[in-house]
Amino acid sequence: MTAPKLGWWWVATPVLLAGLVLFALDRPRLGGFVLAGCLGLAAVLRLVLPPSASGGLVVRSRAVDVGTMALLGGALFVITAVLDLRPLR
Repeated sequence: MTAPKLGWWWVATPVLLAGLVLFALDRPRLGGFVLAGCLGLAAVLRLVLPPSASGGLVVRSRAVDVGTMALLGGALFVITAVLDLRPLR
């Protein structure tokens, strides 16, 4: 038995890591936007690539995968945009 190929999943991985590094460097707004972009990129990749090339992005049906990633990416974008980072007085 062999492990399934990850396919184009690796394209979104550096963007995900960049977002996590930005969070670790105390840049939560920029990190949130980068993570939202990563989810959007993953949704587009899942939408346009065939299942054999999508690899690790294939979890359920194409519509469910794309819808879930797009919804979560949009929600994260909105949450990041309205996030109030001013210190309390």
